[in-house]
This record gives sequence, C-alpha cells and structure tokens, in this order.
Amino acid sequence: MKKPSILELRPTQFMLGMMEVEFKLSRMKKMNANQMKAYIDDNVIPVVIGPKKEMYIIDHHHFARSCWEQGIHSYKIDVIEDLSHLNEKKFWKTMIEKKWTYLMDQFGSGPHSPQDLPPNIAYMANDFYRSLAWVLRNEGVIQKHSKPFYEFEWGVFFRANLGLSLNQSNFEKALSKARKLARSKQASKLPGYVSKFS
Repeated sequence: MKKPSILELRPTQFMLGMMEVEFKLSRMKKMNANQMKAYIDDNVIPVVIGPKKEMYIIDHHHFARSCWEQGIHSYKIDVIEDLSHLNEKKFWKTMIEKKWTYLMDQFGSGPHSPQDLPPNIAYMANDFYRSLAWVLRNEGVIQKHSKPFYEFEWGVFFRANLGLSLNQSNFEKALSKARKLARSKQASKLPGYVSKFS
C-alpha cells in the first residue's frame, strides 16, 4: 500500500497542544541524519483505514504536525485496522467505541460530529490547556498513562478549575496554580494522578 503524504492523513481530534509541537520541532532541528532516523523509527504513526481508503491518525498527531512543519517526508505508518468496508456511519461508531477519536474542541465544547474534524493536521487548532497538561507530564506532576486522550481529560479539568482563560501571556502564572491543582484531591480520579504525598 502506497504511503500517503502527511497532509493526506486525516486527524481524529480537533486540536493539539502547540507547545508540544514546538518542543518536538526544536529537538528535530538539532538532530543529525542518524538521530532523525532513530526518532522516526520510535514514532511510527498508527492509522486506521476508513471509507474511501482514507487513512486516519489515531495517535502521534503532535509528531505528525512536527514532521509537516519541518518538511519531513520519511515518517512511518502502522495500519492498526482496516475498516474501509464500513460506511461512514458505522465507521465513526466503531471509532468512537474503540476510543480512537476525540470530538471535543479547543474551547471545551462538544462532542462534535466527526464530519467537522479538520481535513488534515495543518488545520488543527491550538489548545493551551492541552499544552499545560503536557508540561506537567514532562515535569512528572502528572504520570504518563495508557488511557487514550488522558491529557485532554486533564485539559478539561484545568479549564474548569483554574479560574482563568488561558493564553500565552498568562501561561506561566497558570502553570504554578495548575501544579497545585494537579496534586489536589479534586484531581485524584484523573488518569496519571500523582499525590503530593507519594
């Protein structure tokens, strides 16, 4: 099967945390050819084949966006399942059941219709709350977790509890508050929760 171009891969979520994309880009720019090959080998993009044989990314959206920004065409894909025999309605029902799509948007609204998803990674929106969760995961305040889209769950939690509209100018201030919130009892049921006493 011919590998599609990066912009032919269809996203299964509306937004990204652009801070994570920028971090990946800064790393990529410093890599030599061997390091880049190893990095690409470690970040194979999982896809599901849908109606009309279109390929849908079910993870590594941030890596895919970074490849596009950096002009990298040598990425690798792994076909997790071929659902091209299903019609659109059954396809998306299956995608939702398997938790292979996240249909909330960058404003905390949704779930939206899958028909409203961006056509490719270039059109994905930025969600500062998703970036906040990623920063805290990198710091170890939130543990990495296997649950799909768990960082978005943290984003929803921060959106509801930080008490401010997050943007670039108040991000550092919000980060300090979010560190405490992430270790509070309020957050204890979220995937990747780390108690301040652990």
